[in-house]
Amino acid sequence: MQRLKENRFVRSVLFSNGVIDLFAALALFFPVLKLPLPGYSSYTNILAFISGGWGIAALTFGIGRIYASFKPEFYWMMVILGLTEAILLVFYSLFNVFFLEISFLQAMLPLVIGIIYGLFYLVALLNLLRTDKLS
Repeated sequence: MQRLKENRFVRSVLFSNGVIDLFAALALFFPVLKLPLPGYSSYTNILAFISGGWGIAALTFGIGRIYASFKPEFYWMMVILGLTEAILLVFYSLFNVFFLEISFLQAMLPLVIGIIYGLFYLVALLNLLRTDKLS
């Protein structure tokens, strides 16, 4: 069986995105802990519950990305998922700004992260395609 080659760029993208997911998870637990977040003066119990659930999801996905960054056999799947997530995050942020009256300031962080990691994942995908053709 052919040993899959490690790709430093893909590994860096997955690892760094996993770390960002861990920080996002931490921020999503703020409402549960009654800590203030920019743009939200108070939280309802429903918002705290939903935020905590998304925090758990972000935490596990971050751990998964960090783990996958050390496993070349997962590169393809994780890069395609990461690119899909980044594209959806950008469109979701823009949709909220234009149609749901969310301020651009509130949407700016996920929008910027989506754009940056969308580009990183696109380059990673092209890198994997190039490496695959050379093999």
